[in-house]
Amino acid sequence: MKKSMAIVTYIFIAIFMALSVYLIVFIVKDSDRVLNNPANKRSEIWAKHVTRGNILSSDGKVLARTETGKKGKETRVYPYDSLFANIVGHYSYGATGLESSENYELLNSNLNPFNRILNEFEGKKSPGNNVVTTLNLRMSQAASDALGARRGAVIAMEPKTGKILTMVSKPSYNPNGITEKTWKQLSKSSGEDSPLINRATQGLYPPGSTFKMYTALAYIRQNIDFNDFKHKCKGSIGTGDGGKIRCYGGEVHGTVDLKTAFAKSCNTAFCKIGKDLNIAGWKNLCESMYFNNVIPMDKVEKNISKFQLTSQTSKGDIMQASIGQGDVLVTPLQNVLLTCAVANGGKLMKPYVVEGISSFDGKMLRETSTKSLGRPISKDEAKIMRTLMRETVKSGTASSLYYGTPYKAAGKTGSAEYKAGTSDSHAWFTGYASYKKKKLAVCVIVEGGGTGGAVAVPIAKRVFNTWAEGL
Repeated sequence: MKKSMAIVTYIFIAIFMALSVYLIVFIVKDSDRVLNNPANKRSEIWAKHVTRGNILSSDGKVLARTETGKKGKETRVYPYDSLFANIVGHYSYGATGLESSENYELLNSNLNPFNRILNEFEGKKSPGNNVVTTLNLRMSQAASDALGARRGAVIAMEPKTGKILTMVSKPSYNPNGITEKTWKQLSKSSGEDSPLINRATQGLYPPGSTFKMYTALAYIRQNIDFNDFKHKCKGSIGTGDGGKIRCYGGEVHGTVDLKTAFAKSCNTAFCKIGKDLNIAGWKNLCESMYFNNVIPMDKVEKNISKFQLTSQTSKGDIMQASIGQGDVLVTPLQNVLLTCAVANGGKLMKPYVVEGISSFDGKMLRETSTKSLGRPISKDEAKIMRTLMRETVKSGTASSLYYGTPYKAAGKTGSAEYKAGTSDSHAWFTGYASYKKKKLAVCVIVEGGGTGGAVAVPIAKRVFNTWAEGL
């Protein structure tokens, strides 16, 4: 009898310990994921007792709030209409963006238990907690105004911390007053045309000449005598299969070294560089910057950038890839990562968009800690790349950033062809600015915009200027 009771006791102890371990794991690791799941009905229960909290910009501006009207009807309001729709999202007919990923936090209340009980007795809701983002209102508005009615995206990130200060995507939509009819129309739109796509993190594009940053870095890493590079540009170069690759606009650059080839964005020079690179080393470099992998950024939907050359890839395709054409595809988020690593001495920080959680009365409850993703490039490599990118501003395709600015800028432009048989191109820029011991990295894409120097650089300059004015 005693032996049987002991066995039963041990079984109950084991069950209790297993449940305790499960509860700890759930609270620490899985609670946000489970409670933010749309299929979980608990959020509907909480919504009956808690007024959904605000979503705030980094400077305390309200990006989303709940208004209570007649008969207690609640309406989610977005004061800046479409400006933050692709990152903040909406909360009706299916939550998206931060409204979805931070659902648990917004429906959680830090009001003391006694007052919450009083509210329950009085039939009142308790105020929910607020989500504080890293987004800067002035910079976001400047980016949106500069992009105008054109399709594309702008993303700005602090290289030292990983904070995303700006994430603008167009076309967008107005999350205010979404009805069943308008939601059906939005839901029907798909692919490249959908305003629900956050082009900064989900848009996949050929990177054009901005990818020459990776080609140049791979060449520097694989050739100790990279400073001795010389190439005579005649305006075009053969691919070995009867095809030809030309410099943009048919320009002939003459004899160039690596710095000049980078600054002037000489396609033939980079085709020459690319065809002789060790493909495995080049691919390893790209994958160290999260090509072919999910970028570790929480709270935001992302697509995977692609670089899939192999030793079996044809010479012509390798040459196309070396200038960011062919099968290479990137998101603007991907494109800004290498810029951040270069600006930060080779160290890459994890990007994030949620600064922390605050109570209804503004008290910070939790703050996001910065996290390093390692050092994918060395300090020396970063220094060399900064020199190349600075030369692009001083004497190359981004020269409009050299004059009349209080900050020191560096970067790379790109004009990426995307329609076979045409010269239509996306306009790209990725670069950074240094001012008052601070740095900001910006990436811009304008779909079908033309040249990066003429179209994307002025947008980046507007963002840099707004950032510098706020320091």
